[in-house]
Amino acid sequence: MRRVAMRALAVAAMTAGAMTAAGAAAAQPRFDIDDLLSAPQPEQLVAAAKAPTIAWVANERGVRNLWTARAPDFAPRKLSGYDEDDGQLLTGLQLSRDGRWLAYVRGGSADAAGNNSNPDWNPDGREQAVWVVASDGSGKPQRIAAGRAAMFAPGGDAVLVQGRGLGCYALPGAAAPAWCKEALLKTRGANSAAEFSPDGKSLAFVSNRGDHAFIGLLELERRAVRWLGADFNNDASPAFSPDGRRLAFLRTDANRAGESFDLTKANPFEIWVADVDTGLAKKVFRSSDSAGGYAQFNGADPLMWSRDGRLIFASEQSGWLHWYALSPEGGAPRPLSRGECEAETVALAEDGAFVFSGNCAQIDHRQVFSVDAQGKAQTLLTAKDEIAVEPLPLAGGQWIALRHADALRPTAIAVMPRAGGEPRRIFPAQLPGRFPLAQLVRPKTITLTAADGIVSHATVFEPPASFKGRRPALVYVHGGPIRQMLPGWHYSGYYYSDYASNQWLASRGYVVLALNYRDGTGYGQKFRLADKQGPRGASEYQDVLAAQAWLAARGDVDARRIGIYGGSYGGFLTATALARNSDLFAAGVDRHGVHDWRESAKGGDNSGLWGLKPDELELAFQSSPVSRIDGWRSPVLIVHGDDDRAVKFAQGIDLVERLRERKLPVQTLVIPDEDHLFLRHATWLQVHRTTEEFFRRRLKPED
Repeated sequence: MRRVAMRALAVAAMTAGAMTAAGAAAAQPRFDIDDLLSAPQPEQLVAAAKAPTIAWVANERGVRNLWTARAPDFAPRKLSGYDEDDGQLLTGLQLSRDGRWLAYVRGGSADAAGNNSNPDWNPDGREQAVWVVASDGSGKPQRIAAGRAAMFAPGGDAVLVQGRGLGCYALPGAAAPAWCKEALLKTRGANSAAEFSPDGKSLAFVSNRGDHAFIGLLELERRAVRWLGADFNNDASPAFSPDGRRLAFLRTDANRAGESFDLTKANPFEIWVADVDTGLAKKVFRSSDSAGGYAQFNGADPLMWSRDGRLIFASEQSGWLHWYALSPEGGAPRPLSRGECEAETVALAEDGAFVFSGNCAQIDHRQVFSVDAQGKAQTLLTAKDEIAVEPLPLAGGQWIALRHADALRPTAIAVMPRAGGEPRRIFPAQLPGRFPLAQLVRPKTITLTAADGIVSHATVFEPPASFKGRRPALVYVHGGPIRQMLPGWHYSGYYYSDYASNQWLASRGYVVLALNYRDGTGYGQKFRLADKQGPRGASEYQDVLAAQAWLAARGDVDARRIGIYGGSYGGFLTATALARNSDLFAAGVDRHGVHDWRESAKGGDNSGLWGLKPDELELAFQSSPVSRIDGWRSPVLIVHGDDDRAVKFAQGIDLVERLRERKLPVQTLVIPDEDHLFLRHATWLQVHRTTEEFFRRRLKPED
């Protein structure tokens, strides 16, 4: 008995000694996509103006709640008790200046018929409304009014609600000021609040009239409206000077008859400054003809005042997205950020310093930088190979709050000293036990050169070494197209989920290449405004072919088993690949893609943002996947939610019917009432698992 036991121990020891890293990987239990998405995902981050308080939304497997923390301990406090994966977004977070109150919007917008987003099929329907909650956790959230945005009045006793119009409401337990009315502004146009004056006596707003827009000033106590510099233009982004005596705004050309917005155009813009007392406005700056466009609609506030009275604005005048300081009297602007890189989210500190996140230390990642008040020194504050975004200098000047991630650790709320250092991840401070941290891979970054010489970028996820032989491979194509995939957990929820998917598919035996094709952001204006893109020639498809060729040339890839998948614009490129080159792509998953640019040209969704003219419709058709439908042979999975406001559900209907008519192998996944962004965790699991099962049947990664 003892001899048998000793022999068994010896065999076990030999086996253990012979195990390589690959064998160890094979011995680990497989993880599921739900394990990868088990960590609470912070979706937003805001800070109070006069208190060291921050707040954020945490998405925990589809259950969204509000959290807050305060310096110096930054202990997270949960403020709400929502407990369902219902797809009801929490957006528009605003902290009062003193940090006592948090306002937010719960729910999605209404469609043309007036139905609010309802992806969990609640039979009573859903609404979009503004709520407030005390940031110290002393009470439950309270509904204020139906609306899509909120802003606190400077006195801290009322909140402004943006709905069909502008309304003002008292905060719980407070008496509203005399000027506060539920119908605050009823003038013509689509009126949206922009900013209170520093003394709280006036409200600047934008009145959009369709083909033009004005800057208005509502004097609250007098109930009087004045217009500042009204002309035949589109005016936007009003910002008060620190002393409240001047109001700056951006001006672009009005929309001529028959013209529509074209995101591939770089437009000039002007900065105007109006005297608040007289209403007289003067131009203080005009950009070059190619400096504007993306910088004015990418989500960041494109115009603000510094503490010392300078104008801070975004521009692509160098060919890269950067920020500049300008005297309100005019003159040459001084760069605040610089380099062949892009500065995305920005904030101003109390001492006049400028803090931004961008890719100026390593172009495929995101870092936080500080720039002194004069714009002379640009200092890196975070590690080069991490994902650090949305830096917010906190009141008191000692701390910066940010969102932080890397290749392995998913996004967390973090704080760090203003001088720099290792970010302290406060939420989640620890990952769930089921999260497979040790089994994730660090993606590699590469460049690819297309047939026309354009260089694109990509990240590559390689399967564990336990997978032997020639592997199947996948090209992942992001949407947008103004996006950039990163070699780490993405700060955008949609691409956070797709980063998890790429990790999961790699763990299942695929070599996954996430392609940053031309038209995307992060690599400069010339790259983003690539010639003949989308409906005007689909030039970015050459980058897709370069990615396929790179994978096919690898010794560990079976070129006969290369698939492709992506959503939105990535769905367009997936369908393009299968229609043009079923000989190169064995299968594909097309999520809510654009299939006929002629339908997009009719407008009504985001796929109509290319400003197509009637004489371009034939080229748009030739650039569409449906124009090559007779060459389509490969199987496809088509996924679409039928409450998609970004790409019409009709695009999916048309392609599916064309494929079915030709008896081609098409599998479908339709999610009733789901949005373009897939608002529910349950939907993401269904989409990811159906995608994996489809590729497993078609590409057989276990072979």
